[in-house]
Amino acid sequence: MYLAQADGAAFGALGAGGLALALTVLLVLGVRGQGRVRLRENPALICGFIAGTAFSAAGAIWSNPERLTQQGLTGLGVGSESGPFGNVGVGAVSLILLILMLCWKLTPVRGAGLGLVAAVVWPLAGSSAVWALPVELAAASLMMIGG
Repeated sequence: MYLAQADGAAFGALGAGGLALALTVLLVLGVRGQGRVRLRENPALICGFIAGTAFSAAGAIWSNPERLTQQGLTGLGVGSESGPFGNVGVGAVSLILLILMLCWKLTPVRGAGLGLVAAVVWPLAGSSAVWALPVELAAASLMMIGG
């Protein structure tokens, strides 16, 4: 799948994998903050979320964070009635992520991590859930950048 076409793309043909790679480089270097660009807490969160959305679109090696997050949710019993916390759905996990984003004292690394996890968890809540809105906005932004 390509997010970018050669015609009309703002940056030319990037491809989903190329966009995921570029956003990963920005995220790693920006969180480290030793160069010209230093991502603070909230920008790191947003960059992590958009990078996670690009990972989902790119597939291949980029699907490993998504697979790891889904395995963690399954291990905690999310979506089943037999988990250690009882019946916890994906909507509850999505709400917890939002609460962490708003209430936790974030560092750039924590923000980037929460953004990456939210990019995987929020789409799992379903296309009619409120959590689909940021995912759709991120996907639309990626398509505008890449074409």
